[in-house]
Amino acid sequence: MLFHLPEKYSFEDGASLGIPFLTAYYNIVLLARAKAGEVVLVNGASGATGLYAIEVARAMGCKVIGTAGHENGLALIAEKGATAVSYKASDLMEQIKAAAGPNGVDIVLETKPSNLANDLELLAPLGRVLLISASGKVDQVNLGPVLFKQLNIRGSSCFGATAAHYKLMRVGLEDALKAGAIKPVIQKVYKLDEIVQAHDDLEHNPVGVAGKLVLDLS
Repeated sequence: MLFHLPEKYSFEDGASLGIPFLTAYYNIVLLARAKAGEVVLVNGASGATGLYAIEVARAMGCKVIGTAGHENGLALIAEKGATAVSYKASDLMEQIKAAAGPNGVDIVLETKPSNLANDLELLAPLGRVLLISASGKVDQVNLGPVLFKQLNIRGSSCFGATAAHYKLMRVGLEDALKAGAIKPVIQKVYKLDEIVQAHDDLEHNPVGVAGKLVLDLS
């Protein structure tokens, strides 16, 4: 996808958009159809997609809760204006419920199928789970809440989006850039001769997921 990058953004910023922003916009805006006042939970929110999801949801007037497993990520989530919760906390569910309020969570952007049981418990009636990663597996989940609360569980990939959706995503991206509504977070920029180190950092993430890793081919 080609899009116009305003001068106030660097080429590194532009390189960090692509799939992460489109995934966030596709799920929050086009599939979940988030509305102002709804509560959005972003699990694994310190990566590029999660951080853009926070910005997209907040721009729509939603209250956002984001989880991460390290201090760098939690600080970034808070900086973006979401309530930050450590997924390593022993009282994780209690913290999320307190942050969401009495009505519960309306939308969950999920990266781990193993969290599905918790998601179903947290969701309000007519809530939606958007599953954007299939890593890991689920052994057993009580689907009762899906029936009684009329929940929607949907897997998604922007690679499967229609041409019409891509047009809407491009408009959403360019509008957000023009308004300065999104601020890419780049963890590190690598030169081409550092590509081995880049792959190693991507795999092992010594400081935890905190934005996007960018490879500079210039």
